[in-house]
Amino acid sequence: MSIQSGRRGKVFLKEEAVYGVAEVLAATNFMRHINVNFGWDPFARVTSPERKESPGPVNRFDRRSDASLKTLEGLIRPSGTLNTLPECSPVLKAGFGSVRNVTLSTTVSVGTGTVNGATLASAAGLAKKDAVLITAGGTKHVRFLTSVVGNVVTWAPALPSAPADGAAVKGCITYLLTTDLAISLDILHAYPAFKRELLGTGIDSLNLEFDGTEAARFTANGPAKEQLTPGQATPGAATEVGGNPPTGMVGDLRVGANAYKHTNFVAEISNGLEVRHSEAGTDRPTELFRKDRREVKIKLDAFAEDETAIYDQTETGANLVVLRQNGRTEGNIVAIYAPRVEFKPAETSDGEDEVRWAFEGMALESADGENDELILAIA
Repeated sequence: MSIQSGRRGKVFLKEEAVYGVAEVLAATNFMRHINVNFGWDPFARVTSPERKESPGPVNRFDRRSDASLKTLEGLIRPSGTLNTLPECSPVLKAGFGSVRNVTLSTTVSVGTGTVNGATLASAAGLAKKDAVLITAGGTKHVRFLTSVVGNVVTWAPALPSAPADGAAVKGCITYLLTTDLAISLDILHAYPAFKRELLGTGIDSLNLEFDGTEAARFTANGPAKEQLTPGQATPGAATEVGGNPPTGMVGDLRVGANAYKHTNFVAEISNGLEVRHSEAGTDRPTELFRKDRREVKIKLDAFAEDETAIYDQTETGANLVVLRQNGRTEGNIVAIYAPRVEFKPAETSDGEDEVRWAFEGMALESADGENDELILAIA
């Protein structure tokens, strides 16, 4: 048998209708990836505690199996077409909890456009927290709705300039956090002569990194039910969705209403997921549930040069509105938004190189029950 080359591995994944029950995977469930690794111990054996004459182990007892997605890393690659889901959508949905996809092409009504909102010709389908793509000052900006009353909408953060009369406003794909989270994935990792399939996979940790140069990427991990080896038959083809994703060289970071120069932005969701894995009569988990509080951490790296924008605010305990957008081309934009970030004062080194700040903080809900401490948009 020939040696398997890592570069030939393919990943197919799909949301499960029933926890831990394999889905039929097709070419359209393909996702380009950077790295993937499963953890699987079908017996989790332990040595017998009984006394024996010689010191070496003889008897080993089976315990409950242990399966996990140790890592799945890939690019956040928009499809290139507004309202068409990206390849990695199942991972993003499982990590956030829900996805909304509003197909709407409307305009700003005459005399109503401001940096904070507008009256639209139509707001059909839009709801609070949805992302919209707004053309203002000849540039496309993603903003997140803070209220929708009839056709009157407000958004945050403020735009650099008010949209003109008749300016285009379009609906987007929005990934939103939820109170309950029990979404599980069927993930097939296939080489030409080796396949393994991970069932009942929950996304407990979802790391979203927006580098100043590269395309945005995600890294995910979490508990699972079991691994099947070999997995199901590999789909006969792999349908790729989207071309080159936007990079950090095109776009901006807004802190409140102002642009902020930075080098890197990272958001990490810790969902507090656990598998139900303790009842007698089975050695496999039977469901997935949220056990602990959700926590969203934010990291932001920048040169130490404008202390008023963030550093001074950390010393007063102020919460900051933060939005990072990659890309300006419709269909190929990724944006991430946190309405209340509580940063700690950054440590400041004093070496021979440039002085840098590495801010760390926690994202908070705008109010109890809003589930809005982090929102992701594909526009």
